[in-house]
Amino acid sequence: MTVLRILHLYPAELGINGDAGNVLALAERARWRGIDAEVVPHAVGGELPPGVDLVHIGSGPLSGQRAVHEDVLRIAPRLREWQAAGVPFLAIAGGWQLLGTGLETPEGELLAGAGVFPTRAALGSKRHVGEVVVRLADGSTVAGFENHSARTVLDGAEPLGRLVSGTGNGDGTEGVVVGASIGTHLHGPLLPMNPALADRLLGTALRGELPPVPQTERVDRYATNARRAIADRLGVSL
Repeated sequence: MTVLRILHLYPAELGINGDAGNVLALAERARWRGIDAEVVPHAVGGELPPGVDLVHIGSGPLSGQRAVHEDVLRIAPRLREWQAAGVPFLAIAGGWQLLGTGLETPEGELLAGAGVFPTRAALGSKRHVGEVVVRLADGSTVAGFENHSARTVLDGAEPLGRLVSGTGNGDGTEGVVVGASIGTHLHGPLLPMNPALADRLLGTALRGELPPVPQTERVDRYATNARRAIADRLGVSL
């Protein structure tokens, strides 16, 4: 049986917004298709496994980012190797900031990043909180929730998409795509609400398209309704 190994970085420090739901969604959508999924948590000071198929890092406050910062730099060479080799990453908000090239705090301190994404973030005093709709390059949409104070610069990288509503990177775009990897400000149930994005990551990790099965068809109807409800509240179309 094929085994999908998902590396979950710092679930204790960077997982306060329900981001672990992304890992659960990835594992369950793989299992529904007869693929065994192993979730490998990584804590500060721990050793990385010899190989992984997919990497997830969640969001957290500056205190959580500081708690894991030195360890992020320690494991950064391996993370960059995996990303360059095509292993897909999903990095959420604070975790994405740490996997960029640098993070500037509100006091002007610069924290070096892991360099997995060619992006820089600066934290400000104003928080951007609310529901978001993003249109991807293929015309599809992603919906979710943002809660951050960052302005993010993409140094030559492509955004995940263009904002229909919300703040995102601060320039009309949201997130970043580098190869198979995605960074985004969207918290919480991003993948359960946007199952096409989950299957995009899984398909890359497993090197093949994933057919729908009865379980995915059932839950994906709920996800469609959730995205429509967000769009209706924002007064935008999907």
